[in-house]
Amino acid sequence: MKQINQPSIVSWILLFSLAIIWGVNFLFIKIAVIDVGPITNVFCRLFMASIILYVCMKYTGNKIILTRTYLTFYIAIGALGSAIPFYLISDAERIIDAGIAGVLMSPMPLITLALSAIILKDQNINIIKVLSFILAALGLVVLFGFENLSKLGGNNRVEFFSQIFVLLAAICYGVNSIVSKLVPKINFISLATGTTMASTIIISPFAFFYEPFWLESFTSSSIIAIVIQGLFATAIANLLFFKIIELQGPVFLSLINFMIPLIAYFSGVLFLNEIIRVNVLVSLAMILFALYLNHVSSKQVQEV
Repeated sequence: MKQINQPSIVSWILLFSLAIIWGVNFLFIKIAVIDVGPITNVFCRLFMASIILYVCMKYTGNKIILTRTYLTFYIAIGALGSAIPFYLISDAERIIDAGIAGVLMSPMPLITLALSAIILKDQNINIIKVLSFILAALGLVVLFGFENLSKLGGNNRVEFFSQIFVLLAAICYGVNSIVSKLVPKINFISLATGTTMASTIIISPFAFFYEPFWLESFTSSSIIAIVIQGLFATAIANLLFFKIIELQGPVFLSLINFMIPLIAYFSGVLFLNEIIRVNVLVSLAMILFALYLNHVSSKQVQEV
C-alpha cells in the first residue's frame, strides 16, 4: 500500500481559507454587477490581480518565461481559467442568485475527471465514478427544474440560460485543469503571473471598446467588491491554490469542492437575503454526494 502523508494543521488552514475566499466570492461578484457591467468587473479584477502578482513575482526573484511554448500556455490558461469563466459567471449573476451560481460550479471536478479520461486517458472510470456522474447530472436536472428543461427556459428563459452560462464556466475550468497538466515545469508564481496578465490582455479590448469601463457608474460597494475579488479571490487565491498542491497534492485539494458550494449558497442567504429553495438544497445534496463517491473512489486508487 502507498504511504499517504497526513495533512498538517497548516494545510487544513490553507484549504479552509481558500474555500472561504472562493465560496464568498460569488457574493462579491453579485454585489459588483449590480452597479457595473460584467466585463468591467472582470477587467478591473484581473488588472488588479496582475499588478499584485507581478510585484510578488519580482519580490521573490522570479520572472515570466517568454518562449513560444509558455506564451501559448499563458494565453490558453488565461482564457479558460480566468477571462472566459469570470465573464460567464459575472454575466449570469446579473440574473441568478450568487448561491445558485456557486452550486452550479460544484460539478466541475467530475467534468475534469471525464475530460481527463477522454483527452489524457490517465483516469480509470469505474462503476462508482459512473454513478457519481449520473447522480450529479440528476442533481443539475433538479436544480434547473423539470419544467424549465422541458420548455428550454419557458417563461424563465433568461434565468435558464444564465444558469447554462455558469455551467459553461465550470466546463472551462475543467478544460483548464487538463491544459494546466501539460505545462512544462515552471515556478508557480511565474505561472500565476503570466496567466493572469494574459487573461487581462484578453479581456482588455472588450473593456475598452465593447463596454468602456470608465463610463460605468462605480459605487463604493462595487469598488469594494471588485477590490476584494482582485486581491483575495484572484491574486491570493492563486498563490494558496498552488501552495496546497505543493504541500498535499490534488487529492487533498479536491476536498475544497465539498466546501465551496455550501459557503457560496449560504453566504448568499445570510448576506444578500437570497431565498432558500428546496430544489436547490436537494440538488446541492445530490451533487455533494456525487463528489463524495468520486473522492472515495479516487482515494482508493491513490492508496493502491
